[in-house]
Amino acid sequence: MLALALSGCVAMASGPGEAAAPVATAEVGVRDNEFDPVAAEISAGDTVTWTWQGDADHNVVGNAFESDVQREGTFAQRFDEPGTYDYRCTLHGGMTATIVVTGDGGTGGQ
Repeated sequence: MLALALSGCVAMASGPGEAAAPVATAEVGVRDNEFDPVAAEISAGDTVTWTWQGDADHNVVGNAFESDVQREGTFAQRFDEPGTYDYRCTLHGGMTATIVVTGDGGTGGQ
């Protein structure tokens, strides 16, 4: 019975390669070798702010935006068009994340 209960828990866990559900937030942490959250959801017109929280140098690079390489501080980018925006740290392979922009007429949150 215990094995059956545990197998149900494992089946519900996300597996490798599965996309994380977007978190409604305009704040992303840049930590050592990860963005937190890895998927953020905002409204069109909102601004995402990345805040460096780790000890290593990182950058934020997307198709239409790019931060400096830095170890501390913040970087902000406004997203006016709905869509999915993938980005990465070019210094660390596998350090990737996504911004999902929905609808239009965001709050312009900063």
